[in-house]
Amino acid sequence: MKRELAAMSGQRFDLLIIGGGIVGTGIARDAALRGLKTALVEKEDFGYGTTSRSTRLIHGGLRYLELFDFKLVREAMKEREVLLRIAPHLVKSLPFITPVYHGDRYGPAMVRLGLTLYDLLSWGSSLPGHRGLSAAELLRLEPGLRSEGLRGGALYYDGQASYPERLCVENALSAADYGAQLANHATVMRFLVQDRRVSGALVCDELSGRTQEIRAKWTVNATGPWVDRLNGPLGLPQLVRKTKGIHLVMPRFTRHAIVMLARRDGRLFFAIPWQEYSLIGTTDTDFENDLDRLSAHDDEVQYLLEETRRFFPKLRPDILYTIAGVRSLIRLEGVAPSRVPRGHRIIEHSKDGLVGLISLVGGKLTTYRELAREVVNRVAGKLGRAGRCRTRELPLYGGAITDLPSYIGQAQTSYERLGLAAEQIESLIRTYGTKFEEVLELVEREPKLGEQLCPQRPEIRAQVVYGLEREMVCSSADFLLHRSGLGLAAGQGLDYLAQVSKLIGERLDWDAGQAEQDQADYRARLELTGGQAFHSKVRR
Repeated sequence: MKRELAAMSGQRFDLLIIGGGIVGTGIARDAALRGLKTALVEKEDFGYGTTSRSTRLIHGGLRYLELFDFKLVREAMKEREVLLRIAPHLVKSLPFITPVYHGDRYGPAMVRLGLTLYDLLSWGSSLPGHRGLSAAELLRLEPGLRSEGLRGGALYYDGQASYPERLCVENALSAADYGAQLANHATVMRFLVQDRRVSGALVCDELSGRTQEIRAKWTVNATGPWVDRLNGPLGLPQLVRKTKGIHLVMPRFTRHAIVMLARRDGRLFFAIPWQEYSLIGTTDTDFENDLDRLSAHDDEVQYLLEETRRFFPKLRPDILYTIAGVRSLIRLEGVAPSRVPRGHRIIEHSKDGLVGLISLVGGKLTTYRELAREVVNRVAGKLGRAGRCRTRELPLYGGAITDLPSYIGQAQTSYERLGLAAEQIESLIRTYGTKFEEVLELVEREPKLGEQLCPQRPEIRAQVVYGLEREMVCSSADFLLHRSGLGLAAGQGLDYLAQVSKLIGERLDWDAGQAEQDQADYRARLELTGGQAFHSKVRR
C-alpha cells in the first residue's frame, strides 16, 4: 500500500471517502471489492480517532438489552461471528464475569435471564453460552473480588480486538489491493461544490503543504465526531451528539473481563484483560470542546477508580496512562448520554438541497462492516452499478487462517532458522496474520532487521521497515501507535522512540532536524490526546 495522494489529482473517482477510521476504511474495502473507483483521505493516520480509543471489544452489547435494542444486539452478534472468521489473528473470544451483590439493580435471576436472551440473540455463534456461578465459584475464578455481599453471578463469552488499529489498517491494505487509492496525513480543507452538487474536496497534503483537488461522483463524510465540523461551511444541520469516554490502563489485576455496574449513575463498565494490563472503562459524558485536544480529567479518573474499588477493594491506583476519545452518536437531546441509541444513520443530503454528499453518524466497531455494506449499496445504486458485497466471506488482509494455534506452531518450527524466539513468531502472526512471512522476508535479506526493538518486547526492526514499505507509515507515531503495540505498552514507546525514529529517518533520508521534529511530534501527540502518563493526585 503506497500513499497515492498526488496520483489522485486529475482523476474522477466514483467514490471519495473522507475519514480513515474503521468505518471509512471498511467502506473503501467494500467499494474496491465491487469495482468502484475509490479514493480515501485521512487527516492524521488510519485509526487515529474513535477507533483507537475504544474498549477494544467485538461484542453484541450486553447493556443494549436494557434499552430493548434487540435488533442492534442481534446485528452485532452476527458481525462478531464474521470478524472471528475473517480476522482470526486480530479478533478472539474473551470470557466475561458478571458478579452480583446485595443491593444491585439486578439480582442473579435477572442477570441469568438477560444472558439467556443474549445467548438466544447470538444464535449460530461459535462461542459457548453462559453459565451461572455461585459466590464461591466467582471467588475461585477472581480472588480479588469483594466477598462481602456477593450473591453469585455468571460467565459468558464475547469478542476482543486487542488492536482495532490493525483492523483499520488491514481494511485499508485490502482496499488498496483491489485498486483503491488512499492517503493518510491529508486534510480536507473544504468540499468542492458547483450548482448545489458536491463533486469532491480540496485536500492539503500535511507532509508537503501542497493542496490539490480530488474529484468524485459521490463523497462520503465518515469523519465520526468531526462530521459537523466538516459539513458546517455548507450550512448543513448538526447531526452528531458527541460524548467523551476515557479508559485507564493499569497493571493486570483480573483473570477475566469483569462487567461492573457503577453505583453512582448505574452505568455498565468493564475491566478488560488487555496485553499484560487491565483496561478500565468507559465513561460517557457530553463533549463540546476541541476534538484534537482530549485528555482524561481528574474527576473522570476518580469515578472509574472509586467504582472499580467497590468490586476490587485492594486495587491500587497505579495508572500507567489514560486514553480519551469521543463517540459520534445520533443527535438526540433530552436523554442521558448512555441512553442514546448506538445504532447508525446514513444521511444523504439531497433532502438539504445538496447532491453528491452522504454523511455517517453513529455505529460501533463491531458493526462497521455492515454499515460499510449499506453505504456502498446506496452509492452503487446511485451509480447504476451492480456488485455483491463480498466482505462477509473474504478473509481480511492476512486473515486466511482456519486453525490459528496450529498455524502458529507450524510457523515457529519453520522459521526457527532465523533465530527468533517462539513468542516473537507468535506476536508477528497475531499482528500480520499470514502476511508475517513478508516481514520475515526482510529479515532473510537483511539479518540485522531481526533484532528486537526493545529487550522486553517481541517487536523487531523489520516491522518498522515493513511499515514504511507496505503500510504507509510516515512517522514514528504511525508505527508506534497504529501498526504495532509498542506505543500502547507501559511507557508508550518513549524509551525506544529515538531508535524507531532513527530507523525511519535512515530509510526516508531525513536530516537531523526532521528526526528531532518527528520525536517532538510524537511526544506532543501523547500530550494532546490524553495518552500521557497520569500524574494527578488520586485518593489512595
